[in-house]
Amino acid sequence: MNITQICENEQKSANNFKLLPHSFKNIGFAGLILSVLAVLFFRFVMIDATTLLSVSSKLVLVSMLLISISKEKIEDEMISELRVKSYSFAFVMGVGYALAMPLVDFLVDSVIQMKQSDYTDMSSGIVLWFMLFVQIAYFQLLKKLQS
Repeated sequence: MNITQICENEQKSANNFKLLPHSFKNIGFAGLILSVLAVLFFRFVMIDATTLLSVSSKLVLVSMLLISISKEKIEDEMISELRVKSYSFAFVMGVGYALAMPLVDFLVDSVIQMKQSDYTDMSSGIVLWFMLFVQIAYFQLLKKLQS
């Protein structure tokens, strides 16, 4: 197998990523609204509901993932290109966020509390939430700018 065949096979496999039907986007939006309301309820109304809060937070991520990997009403080459750009941008922003925010938290805690603060890593759920939010928002922005 030569390099050309390898490149062609990689291109074919990259184009085989199947998106969910457009109806899953509506399911994702409904799930997102309900799960965000559940997070707010369990966070502020029910004081001792850590398990329910955790489950609701995971449902927010699943709902955002459904929105992210669902087709548009009209899925063409331009939409596919915008989708790839938004995923690339979200990945870079997510890495930057994961690297910068613990340092920012550490510095702000040190300045505000005027004492030595502990350096803590971010949870993966926060980084995933941020990346999905950036991807969805940037994809919508790119679509608006193209029309």
